[in-house]
Amino acid sequence: MANRDEQILRAWDEWEEITGAEANNPDDFIAWALETKKLVPQMQDLRRLFRKQVTSALRQALKRDEAGFSYRAKQCVLIIEEGAQYHLWFDTDKGGTPNLRQKVTRQRRDAVASDVYRAVCDVEHMSKVFPGEQLNFFTDFTDDVAERRAAELLANDNAEDDDEAA
Repeated sequence: MANRDEQILRAWDEWEEITGAEANNPDDFIAWALETKKLVPQMQDLRRLFRKQVTSALRQALKRDEAGFSYRAKQCVLIIEEGAQYHLWFDTDKGGTPNLRQKVTRQRRDAVASDVYRAVCDVEHMSKVFPGEQLNFFTDFTDDVAERRAAELLANDNAEDDDEAA
């Protein structure tokens, strides 16, 4: 029996064939899949559901540095002990240990490197499949970081000006 992801992918492939569209909206797919019973609700463990909601909230929490840029208020580190994996969360300003902070930094870098690698492979493949298109993926993100920092600081300055004017 196929796992849930495989079932969804098979239904998505069928949906793509039916629509014939170059790209599809997941909301339209879900409406079709529910109507045709390609997707049915699964029983869910409430703890798993709550865990997903809690970790989503923790992941979204931001604080602002005195320099004006935002950073994640909570950090998540994957711990592997005796073959078991679990995630620990700690407050960026008050929690963790030097070892946990080092580990979370290394894990974040590994995750980014994995995403960049996957993107480079995707672009290389699309370039082979569609040779007439000029697709580039630059792996130096220094300028991107500087642009985002400047935009965030500018947005914060404008928000402060709006608050003072009110």
